[in-house]
Amino acid sequence: MRPAALALLPLFLLLAVPAKAELSSIVNKGIDYVSLDDVASKLGLKTERGVPITTEILKDGPKPLAKFMDRSRDTDIGGLRVFMGDPVIEHGGVFYLSRADYEYHLLPRIRPDLCGTLPRQPHIIVVDAGHGGIDHGTENPRLGTMEKTYTLDVALRLRKLLEAEGYKVMMIRDTDVTVPKESRAAIANDWSADLFISIHFNSTFPNTKTAGVEVMAFPLRSQRSTDSWSPGKSSDAESGNAPVNAFAAWNTLFGSYLHRHLLEALHSGDRGEKFEHLAVLRGLSCPGILVEPAFLSNESEGPALATAAYRDAIAGAVAAGIRDYAEELARLRPAPKPAPPAPAGQIVAPPGPARSQPTRPTSSP
Repeated sequence: MRPAALALLPLFLLLAVPAKAELSSIVNKGIDYVSLDDVASKLGLKTERGVPITTEILKDGPKPLAKFMDRSRDTDIGGLRVFMGDPVIEHGGVFYLSRADYEYHLLPRIRPDLCGTLPRQPHIIVVDAGHGGIDHGTENPRLGTMEKTYTLDVALRLRKLLEAEGYKVMMIRDTDVTVPKESRAAIANDWSADLFISIHFNSTFPNTKTAGVEVMAFPLRSQRSTDSWSPGKSSDAESGNAPVNAFAAWNTLFGSYLHRHLLEALHSGDRGEKFEHLAVLRGLSCPGILVEPAFLSNESEGPALATAAYRDAIAGAVAAGIRDYAEELARLRPAPKPAPPAPAGQIVAPPGPARSQPTRPTSSP
């Protein structure tokens, strides 16, 4: 992928700036970029020029972690297709990644322990079945099926799985009703959601060949949506932060777990983790991701969605992604400090039986 705007990178726009957090950087078109060599050094990794030579590989010993291509946003991180918010650039024989992409899109996937304050441990999960009521979503005229029907069915299956694990699950809709997109985040916030997942399905009808899994997050401030990089489209970057941007690193972590489990469960094509200014995510006060596990219009995925087994697989994959995310947060939390020793001469009651600390509630609401 080589956006026309970066096909010929003017070197005079690359200006050396003071390093931040021990990472040397340059500025290109107003964007702060950090050296991948410095990133590797800081994290105890190494870089290696790939094939073709316009690629750079980030490695942990012999193990490849990520692959970047000059002037492209399309990357491979841990075997998953990931679109960065800004193109990677090569200058003077060194590859650079935008600082925002390093901090919020790369680091959470390889060193989440360096991503700062943890969000709340998931207890209340809001499940959003996309569309509903008069909003049918995408349709497959040949099969006579509508997106809103399948999103609700998968959401209900997901609720059952999550409640069995002890989560409190709140549904944006559990029947075929209309709920404005702009209201869904506010509803989740009113319910004090710890995590938000929105379920949708894609369509390119009458194209019946396009298939695969997509995972959508909200773009960072000043970064464009993935679709806006398409030929003939202009930047839709926003100058202000959306509320959900406060959880950008954790959106990335959550999205990557969902991405991997959906691919493993569905054995489908990987269309990548992308960004879009989605109304259902914008106002969230917790981490949130939108998934598009399949194409309703596809000649194989469309009929598969009509089967309960396929919808079970989708719900199971999303539940597994939530489980992994919750367990990762629990692992990252500092161990509780031991109680201070009792003053000399004070009698201390013996402790009760040991109890393990769950990573999620242990009983259904």
